[in-house]
Amino acid sequence: MSKKRTIFRLSLWLLLLIALVSGLFFVVNHYKRLPPKDGTSVYNLAKKRAYSLKEYAIRRNYDTNHCFLVDYSIPSGRPRFFIWNFATDKIEYSDYCMHGPGKGSTAQVPVFSNEKGSNCSSLGRFVVKKNCYGNSLGEKRSRLILGLDKTNSNACARGLMIHDSHYLDKCSLLPTDNIPLNGGACSGCVTITTDGFRKAKSIIEESPKEILLYTYFSSKE
Repeated sequence: MSKKRTIFRLSLWLLLLIALVSGLFFVVNHYKRLPPKDGTSVYNLAKKRAYSLKEYAIRRNYDTNHCFLVDYSIPSGRPRFFIWNFATDKIEYSDYCMHGPGKGSTAQVPVFSNEKGSNCSSLGRFVVKKNCYGNSLGEKRSRLILGLDKTNSNACARGLMIHDSHYLDKCSLLPTDNIPLNGGACSGCVTITTDGFRKAKSIIEESPKEILLYTYFSSKE
């Protein structure tokens, strides 16, 4: 009888330990995902980019309720994909985002390119195509993006997308400054987490107009 009680107590302690560790992971991940605070340089640059997109959206008849932003100057181990809400005039959601491994890119420093086959991320303004998606990932996990600038004019030819990644889901749980590069998970696309794409997808589908996306690197401003 005492042996059974000992096993029961050990099992109970083990369950409590698992619950504690799981809760700790949840809390850490929650706070890691919080968007930058209003007034910081990261926030101010995001707002600047968002409002330049809104001006463009008004002229070209794109969505003026939301836009997507990626600040590649932020380490990939921290959220750097932002959804800007113009109604509330703030970042509504933030998420992790990988960069491409091409042309000597490292986990710490991305190299950008517009060349076909470069496997690099590209900078500039994009249109997120509402009903176009990658054949490999499908409608539930991806949307194609069309480049609007000289720095990303080959986005369509390169098949660039905004899409999710299970690899990034796992890496984002770890306490790291930089997500290790993975050409299978990101070869230049805007690669975010499953939860991040689910949020972005709901906005894409609910809007009657196409959403604009801006990728930038602050030292290149």
